[in-house]
Amino acid sequence: MLFRIWYIRKMSLERTKQTVDMYYTVRNLIPEFFRNRDPVILQEKQVLTYVQMIPMPDVTDEFTQTVISRYVGTEDQHYDLNLFIKMSVMIGDLLLQDSCSLGFHVVVDLSNYSLGVIRQFTPVILKKIQVIITVGRRIYIIE
Repeated sequence: MLFRIWYIRKMSLERTKQTVDMYYTVRNLIPEFFRNRDPVILQEKQVLTYVQMIPMPDVTDEFTQTVISRYVGTEDQHYDLNLFIKMSVMIGDLLLQDSCSLGFHVVVDLSNYSLGVIRQFTPVILKKIQVIITVGRRIYIIE
């Protein structure tokens, strides 16, 4: 994983150290998304049956990989935002280790989201997501 971060950070040792340091700092600041990351626990809570995250096999011309995220449930009680974010962080870690791309385009399909699901996106949760993405991962939000 260190090699991938070093490669993504344009082979700068100082940037790599900063990224790794901030990643572990964010893990300590926002522990609810980084604790109990066992896929068996998520399967028992039926998270994987209602949420799909599909990485596309090919990379784009900019050497980035597209990941499609969608909620396939129809009822609001099946959607737990904290578990969804935890699963997204887990898949992001796996993609960072195994992918041969320089970045990711994440497409979130909101077609099955109802107002009950969107109501779970409070400003505090949105800020935590933003901190994980921009500070902990050093991923730039373009669109």
